[in-house]
Amino acid sequence: GYPLVLRLREKEKRLPSPVDQQFPYVTVLLVVCNEEKNIETKLHNLLDLDYPEDKLSVLVVDDASEDQTLRRIALINSQRIGVISVDSRLGKPNGLNLGMAKIDSELVLMVDARQTISESAVRHLVSWFQDGEYGLVSGELSFHSENENDFSKGVDAYWRYEKMIRKAEASIGSVPGVTGAIYMIRRAAFQPIPVGTLIDDVLIPMQAIRKGYRVGYDERAKAWDVPSSDVANEKRRKVRTLAGNYQLMVWFPSWIFPGGHPIWWQFLSHKILRLAVPFMLLVHVICSCSLATNSVFFSIYFGALIMGLLSYPVSLYFKSISKIRVLRIISSFVALNWFNFLAFV
Repeated sequence: GYPLVLRLREKEKRLPSPVDQQFPYVTVLLVVCNEEKNIETKLHNLLDLDYPEDKLSVLVVDDASEDQTLRRIALINSQRIGVISVDSRLGKPNGLNLGMAKIDSELVLMVDARQTISESAVRHLVSWFQDGEYGLVSGELSFHSENENDFSKGVDAYWRYEKMIRKAEASIGSVPGVTGAIYMIRRAAFQPIPVGTLIDDVLIPMQAIRKGYRVGYDERAKAWDVPSSDVANEKRRKVRTLAGNYQLMVWFPSWIFPGGHPIWWQFLSHKILRLAVPFMLLVHVICSCSLATNSVFFSIYFGALIMGLLSYPVSLYFKSISKIRVLRIISSFVALNWFNFLAFV
């Protein structure tokens, strides 16, 4: 129901993407830990962006890396790169707080180490900050098709669905979360976050919205990544993200009720209600099992439901099942909700 309402309201309030030829100074903030494999490629990518060189610099906060990350940064030897080194590992939220306290520029581009940023990304994101309305604008995370397998294709299908929802949310108001791999923030919109924060890319924009800023979404500004082909890696990432949603619900319970937050409806519908899905599936199984004893129709329905829920564990052993597109999407749905349950645990 939520995506349908969004689409109907989006048609009434669809926003044109702004174009601006001004070039305010932008600092890129990158928090890293043990990124020796990615850091050189990432920094060269940032330094080569289509934006005036004298208007763009990079600040790297190293969270006590134990590999050759700092050495590889030094090899680039660019005056446009600054480094803050932390002696003991405290996590990304601490790195963000340290970096934002050091930065003087009004606009900051937040990125992660693994993804490649499109050349024109900074120009597009800057164009939204012509006045004081926007506090953050998210770019779009897109996936390269090489090295895809059947599991990654299923995950990518759900990510496309997620992006459709974010775009609609931005058109009617604000997005309750940004893409951590690429988003721009107005320094005045930033509020330091607790060191234990699991999903900074939701907490930071939600805090900015409470300050009166708007959070937008620009699909022109892209960060390119490779979809997760490893179930174990995707499991680890999704469990952490979904646990972060539980964390925010515990920290800020008023955000899911009318008047508790300016976009409580979007936050509840987009971020919180998804947490209920695995438990509703369990209720669904119990109810269907009960009904199946009274009706042939419900017996067939119950069988189909059970087969759908078994599609994920079965596909781990019989890879050919995931070759069928419908079964691949069903299997990914079940997998993501299993990760959801693990996040609750």
